[in-house]
Amino acid sequence: MHDFAGMDDLLQDFITESSELISEVDNKLVELEKRPDDRHLLNDIFRGFHTIKGGAGFLNVDAMVSLCHRTENLFDKLRNGEMTLSPEYLDVILAATGEVREMFGALAQGRMPQPVEPELLETLDAVIRGEIPGKASATVPPPVAPAAATLAPSSDGSEPDWQHLYDSLLGNETAGATPQPQAALVIAEPEIMLNEPSPRLPARSANLSAAAGTQETTIRIDTHRLDQVLNLSGEIGLTKNRLTTLRSDVVSGKIDGTTLKALDEAISQLDLLVGDLQNAVMKTRMQPIGRQFQKYPRLARDLARQLGKEVELVISGEETELDKTMLEDLNDPLVHLVRNAVDHGVETIEERLAAGKPAKAIVQLSATQVGDHILIEITDDGHGMRPDVIRKKALDKGLIDAETANSLDDKQSLQLIFLPGFSTKDQISSVSGRGVGMDVVKTNIQKLNGRIDIQSVVGEGTRFSISLPLTLAILPVLVVRVCDQAFAVPLAMVREIIPIDNRAVQEVSGRATIVVRDEILPVKSLAGLLGWPETQVPRFGVLMQSAEHSFILAVDSFIGRDDVVIKPLQNIRPLGVAGATLSGDGSVVLVLDMEDLLATPAADTAAPSASRWLATA
Repeated sequence: MHDFAGMDDLLQDFITESSELISEVDNKLVELEKRPDDRHLLNDIFRGFHTIKGGAGFLNVDAMVSLCHRTENLFDKLRNGEMTLSPEYLDVILAATGEVREMFGALAQGRMPQPVEPELLETLDAVIRGEIPGKASATVPPPVAPAAATLAPSSDGSEPDWQHLYDSLLGNETAGATPQPQAALVIAEPEIMLNEPSPRLPARSANLSAAAGTQETTIRIDTHRLDQVLNLSGEIGLTKNRLTTLRSDVVSGKIDGTTLKALDEAISQLDLLVGDLQNAVMKTRMQPIGRQFQKYPRLARDLARQLGKEVELVISGEETELDKTMLEDLNDPLVHLVRNAVDHGVETIEERLAAGKPAKAIVQLSATQVGDHILIEITDDGHGMRPDVIRKKALDKGLIDAETANSLDDKQSLQLIFLPGFSTKDQISSVSGRGVGMDVVKTNIQKLNGRIDIQSVVGEGTRFSISLPLTLAILPVLVVRVCDQAFAVPLAMVREIIPIDNRAVQEVSGRATIVVRDEILPVKSLAGLLGWPETQVPRFGVLMQSAEHSFILAVDSFIGRDDVVIKPLQNIRPLGVAGATLSGDGSVVLVLDMEDLLATPAADTAAPSASRWLATA
């Protein structure tokens, strides 16, 4: 056991900086496969391994030094033109970077990494000598457990561990972790072609830090942003002193117009400064989304290699910033969607050529800020989704009834893929068919107060659009009142506010509906959703847009819009309640989880009878 006592700060700095560096190296390796003669990329990757080797040498991490030294030698030959990069050589190099990631995990736990498996070192030495043929993959049997995990099913015939695949590719495995199989959505059923990478590479059980399975507790902040916080804190301190002086004047009886005007100005100034301070503090939590995106090019590349496809992941908007906590929670949904795009969204090479498309498929991952929201899109140029097939499969599996199936339009039919257990695959294969995954994507997005939408054109491709608030720390809400109690609903779900005119209410199947711009919308009473008796006929409606449908939320009155900080309720989690906040008068306001409320049995009976309005018309 190596003793890192007295070197904690140096060790943490090395792990943080080198982990980011190895992620950059991974991305540049994927890019290098497209441009194997790019000397700039070759030099950058060489310097990356050299930098990591230097830090590892300072900390006496001999196993990492040995591995990086061999990889460095390989790239020295590549950049000097003595060797030419091939996909098989790149497989070996990526296996080495995966091993380096495992070593970082051991270091994060304060342990000296285990020596590298001799087979990997021998393979690297063989590559350096140029002994591995470029077509080795055609003859080498599928690897049993390569560093970039295979897609083979488990011995008991169950779904392969997709999370293990992803973690292995990115070096995020946690020792003793329980596998959580997750199958992807299948719309078309192309024949799966396995083209296992070679050469046969060793793999060992991963021993990464516990932090690999938990959220990081550190964050890098630009000093300019910290300076803003410091300056605003000083300004608030000056304003506080001014208010203290004015308070003494008022207490002493000095309440003339000049004093009251000065008090009003000081309060207004404090209000502006506190708002600016909140924004500045929020910005300290904001991180470029590119730090998350940089994990996916290798994931896409390795999965495409496994499936015998040619796929290029094009990333844009890396500079777009998002709350760090949300970035971490966004990881699993993005893994699902990128994997689905590569695995099921795009066709095989043969199918693409037969359809007149280029052999290489393009998957685009982009992020952009739109107002106070972040829009993330995952787009592929594959075969698209057929709404009629989706409806039929959902009906055959008993997920919907015939009446519902007939009432759904194409856009609503696409949303059926988010139902638990949905899959268009008739038989379970080593890559899909269990109908697990897309419902998890939707659930995780909703936990972030976000929304996910789908657009798809048969033969042209599919686009998943994720809309997220910039931060979860401060939530814009609309405060409404029902039964003399104030409630807050997320403003992101609010489309508009309308008065409920008795003459506009129509009864459909015994339920109240209102036509808004040629759209028939059901009316759901907030009191009914909460299980409370209605004390009066609601006179106002909030036109709400959830992930699945639009509806009108009937309320008694409005208090207004506000930006609130949600506090979780200690030791309890009432159904439909996301948390609580304080209003301006100091009273407690419950913040509602509308998706949770709409999923309750009461949601089906929460629509008040139209006769109540018709009787008062």
